[in-house]
Amino acid sequence: MLALTLGAAVCCMAPQADAAVTDLPFITVKGEKCYYYDVLPKESIYQVALKLGITRDQLVQYNPSAADGLKPRMRLFFPVKDFTDPEPGNRPAVYAHAAGVTEHVVKKGETLYGIARKYGMSPDYLAQLNPSAKDGLRVGMSLRITADGQQADNTEYDTPAIHTMSPDADGKVRHTIQKGETLFGIANAYNVPLESILEANPSLDPLKYKTGQVITIPATDMAAHTTPATTYDTPAVEPEFAEEDEETGFAPTEMAIHEADTLDVAVMLPFMLEESALSRTTQLYTEFFKGMLMGANDMLEEDGAHIKFHFFDTAASLDTVQSILRRPVMQEMDLVVAPDNTEQLAAIVENVGEEVPVLNIFAVKDNSYRDHRNLIQTNIPHDAMYEKAIDMFLEKYAGTLPVFLHRTEGMADKEAFTSALKKRLETEGRDFREVTFATSLTDSDLAGIDPAKTPVVFIPASGSKNEFAKFIEAIKYLHDNAADQSSVTIFGYPEWITFRGDSFDDICDLNATIYSRFMACDTDADTRRLKNRYKEIYGSEMFEAVPTQGILGYDIATFIVKGLREKEETGVFPPEFDGVQSYWRLGWSGATQSDEVTGETTSNGGLVNEALYFINYLPGGSVEWKK
Repeated sequence: MLALTLGAAVCCMAPQADAAVTDLPFITVKGEKCYYYDVLPKESIYQVALKLGITRDQLVQYNPSAADGLKPRMRLFFPVKDFTDPEPGNRPAVYAHAAGVTEHVVKKGETLYGIARKYGMSPDYLAQLNPSAKDGLRVGMSLRITADGQQADNTEYDTPAIHTMSPDADGKVRHTIQKGETLFGIANAYNVPLESILEANPSLDPLKYKTGQVITIPATDMAAHTTPATTYDTPAVEPEFAEEDEETGFAPTEMAIHEADTLDVAVMLPFMLEESALSRTTQLYTEFFKGMLMGANDMLEEDGAHIKFHFFDTAASLDTVQSILRRPVMQEMDLVVAPDNTEQLAAIVENVGEEVPVLNIFAVKDNSYRDHRNLIQTNIPHDAMYEKAIDMFLEKYAGTLPVFLHRTEGMADKEAFTSALKKRLETEGRDFREVTFATSLTDSDLAGIDPAKTPVVFIPASGSKNEFAKFIEAIKYLHDNAADQSSVTIFGYPEWITFRGDSFDDICDLNATIYSRFMACDTDADTRRLKNRYKEIYGSEMFEAVPTQGILGYDIATFIVKGLREKEETGVFPPEFDGVQSYWRLGWSGATQSDEVTGETTSNGGLVNEALYFINYLPGGSVEWKK
């Protein structure tokens, strides 16, 4: 509830301010035009007041709830009538259109997306007003601006007709991408696999193809068929995201798997189309997207309901998420993949129907699945993960002396787990040791630990490779000189999945066991197959990460298609899924209640994953795991 207190005019602005209240955008609140400011993470009330050139008391005067502290994305309001701006012509572009400005002069570093956001319109509409902008922006270029920020109408495109092979003089079949066409639609029109098109066009980026671009269509036996067994749809194109972006060329794919009835899936992730240089986070989301395309494409081989994927760029913005949710097409969704943001996830859950599953893949620590029956949490929660890992540890290492390692100046990112394990050991009366060292673990630090008397398992306080290097040599020496080398082992964490070279050899030699939500092992045939295929299609390697995002995207697409098809037939989502690197055993969460008539027990919470991998690295480089 907005508490808006109107007070005296504020005319004096602190000279050290980064901005002024009058530099802010404005909206109408309860009939009152107000400037507004969205609080950034970790900003204090004093920092915001200083930034806006006002005092703390003035900020609280207009926003009484701020007196209890600020929270990220909290919106602060300041009545326009209480602030003066004697030079309207110098106002920032963020609200210049409301002052009657009809043009915007492009400044260094500005993008079409960013400028459109400033004026409250879509990039497509701004590009429509300025056709020359599709060739790129130049410093000093003038862009036409409308006063009302009216949005462009949605445009629909028909599914492409089936094309016949017509080689040119060079014996090659070429196709010019038309407005509204997607690579999936083109592949279907020629009845060739999407992967074949990508292989025939090595320079073609599946995320950045444009209208008018000429591509080569491979002449295959499959293309000779006159009617495809499986068809792709080019659905109604959403103007802001689903159509080719004029600035980036990104054409987020909407694809469909053919059958009689259509089920729609919205994938809402921060693809960050406005970024000129992709951050690592954005590249990981892009890899996830590409993996989803591979997974959905493979599912075309199986019969089932007609599944259509819609990809939306949330731009890491709650406002953008809310804007997407207001689109009519969102009322048709049968499942939504949510971004890694608690507020955005909450907005999605609140706006979609109660029967629409919302898949939470990325917000690992979010617990809202406990209160929403339509939420599916694919990550086992931390507490449950630690409990399972500790149960396994106590069983596997019975009769072994646990030794906890901690470097005084080092990382202790696994302290929550090690503390919980120590507490369980104490509860069960099990002996353990703690070794603290300064720079690197030495032989003298391990004095008194004799694996000949009691086998020992080392538990480090960190899963990082840097910390691993600080203690591994001393443990290897103890292991190599033990009469029974199996009496010295080590327990580790999910980050170790990415270990390569000497580090990988070390954890194998030490017969290490780790717990992990994911299983991504290069010695696994399915993992190698997917990684090699990804490189062949996209021309780049998958990032070394836990989880591997391309494989995760592949698993998620497979899980969604299989899950929706089974839900369509049985009325319930399947409780178990075994993917390439993911294993989900879903169980209901939240409080239970019993139906007085049927006696059936149900839960008011959503589905949550209860499965965990235990991975054992063996001497010689082989890897075993169980779930």
